[in-house]
Formats: sequence, C-alpha cells, structure tokens
Amino acid sequence: MHNDYYKVLEIPKTATHEEVQKAYRKLARKHHPDMNRNDPKGAKEKFQKIQEAFDILGNPEKRKIYDQFGVSPDQMGSGGGQGPFQWSFGGGSPGSGAFRGGSHFNFENLDDLIKMFGSGFGNGQTSDEFINTGSGRRSIRGSDMEHNLTIPFVLSVEGGKIDMKIRRQNGQEETVTVTIPAGIDNGKKIRLNGLGNTGQYGGKPGNLLITVNVAEHPFFRRKDQHLYVKIPVTLKEAVFGAKIDIPAPKGKVTLTVPAGSSSGTKLRVRGCGIVTKEEHGDLFAELSVILPKKWTSAEKELLQKITSEPAEPVRSELHWN
Repeated sequence: MHNDYYKVLEIPKTATHEEVQKAYRKLARKHHPDMNRNDPKGAKEKFQKIQEAFDILGNPEKRKIYDQFGVSPDQMGSGGGQGPFQWSFGGGSPGSGAFRGGSHFNFENLDDLIKMFGSGFGNGQTSDEFINTGSGRRSIRGSDMEHNLTIPFVLSVEGGKIDMKIRRQNGQEETVTVTIPAGIDNGKKIRLNGLGNTGQYGGKPGNLLITVNVAEHPFFRRKDQHLYVKIPVTLKEAVFGAKIDIPAPKGKVTLTVPAGSSSGTKLRVRGCGIVTKEEHGDLFAELSVILPKKWTSAEKELLQKITSEPAEPVRSELHWN
C-alpha cells in the first residue's frame, strides 16, 4: 500500500462519508500553511497529504477502488502497465494505455474521467479548475468569498465607485474598489472575478461575491424603476399655483404646481427616476401643503371670510360602509 489514507485522516476504515468530511475539514484547518507560520514547509507537506487522502476517501468510487486494490486510481498503471488498470486520453487503443489488465477505458479528455468518478473527483471541478501538475499534486481553485456592502441611496441610483475592506484567510485586511452600476437595487449581487481566496498548487483564485444593501434616503424612496418624494408647498403656492425647483438625480427640476392643489396631489416628471441601459423610470412628486404656525389678526380675519361658506362639502364622500 502506497499510503494509509485512513491514518492520514485519523479515522477508522469503517468511517462514514460524513465522518470523512468532518475529519478532513478539521485537519485541513489545523495544518493549513496560513495557520502555521512557524513551520510553513512542514505544514505544507502535511496539508498536501491530507488533501491527497481526502481526494480518495472523500469520493465513494475512488475509495472503493482504494479499499479493493490498496492504491488510488492515480497510482494505477504507474508501473508501466503492470498495475490492475491503466488509462489514456484522446481515444487511444487499449494496447496503448486505457486501463490494461482486464478492463480498459478511453477518455477524450480529463473532464470525461472526472465525470466517471463523480463530483468527488477534484471537488466537482472541471479540468480548467483541477489540473494534474505531473508531480502528484493537483491545482485546486480557490473558494469564493462572500461579503455584504451597504451603499448610499444616491450611489445606488447614479452609480460610481466605492472602497470596501475585506479580510483574507490569513487575517490580513485588503481594500477593494467596487464599481457600482447605476440603478442597482437592494439585495443584488456583484461578482468580482479572481478576487476570492487564492488557489492551491497554481489553481485559479476564487471570486468575490458582494451582496449590495442600499441605505435609506431621508426624503426619496424607490419602487421598481421609479422614485417618489414628498414636496412641501406653501398655502399660497397651493392656492394660486407656482413654479418650484426640486432636487433630482439629474439635477434641479422645475415643477408647475397647479392652482388649487391639495396635499396628496401627485406630479409626474418623466425620465427622472432610475435610469439604466434597459429602463428609464419616472419621478413622482407628492405635494404636501404646509400651513404657517403663526397668523396675524388680519390673516385670520381674511381666512374666515374665504372659508365661511365653502362652495362644496369637502367630506361628502366620506362614509363608514
């Protein structure tokens, strides 16, 4: 037997698949080079043995072969065709490789071999992510990192750049600049390729997956591609009408307040909402009439004359059932 993988993972031969996974996670975390700065070389060698053992015992098909023949599928045929099996790639004949000794298989490429042995071979990775380096080691793609990022409401509408800090597996902090696309909504994800955890043995790095949380605005709110805002207006502006300026994503917008407007009147400004390549939302301004807190005697007398005899009942349509 080339290696006793059960001893490497410190488990009995009767261990279940779940126990194999649990043992691997525990030992990989314990012996990872980043966690053993005082002995990086020794930790690396130990970590490689643990990874090799899990590559075999963590895959039911490969474990079955290992238990039966005492060697891993990678070691079969390494003696010039004397082993129980040997394989080849590219459609070669059985005589030129391909599992000699009772059974043979041809594989067009490494992905075919990976499919045969199931998702446990290389942790379900394709040949682009899981490459035999020729030295018994396999490159392993780095895992993805996930991060939550809260951005200002204005940035979510207009788009732009923002810096965020991430913490690597080794504990080091790193500043990453994130480009926020205009119009991104709360809960959407941004993928930054290659900025995840580093790969092993030359493997590609993982990706950084960012979930965007949009902070609330004190005045504006969003629904789909539209923006909504309440606009205070004076009694005079509401009674006689007026032109007023309000803020908007594209700059100031001039609204025409119709004479005789009441609180709750909605005015629509087309194209001034959430604007993306696909859609152009609108801005809805809801008027809110603000009465003065202090009145002069003359103003009160005038108001009494105006409202003494209303032209029409204002609560005529109000009812319970």
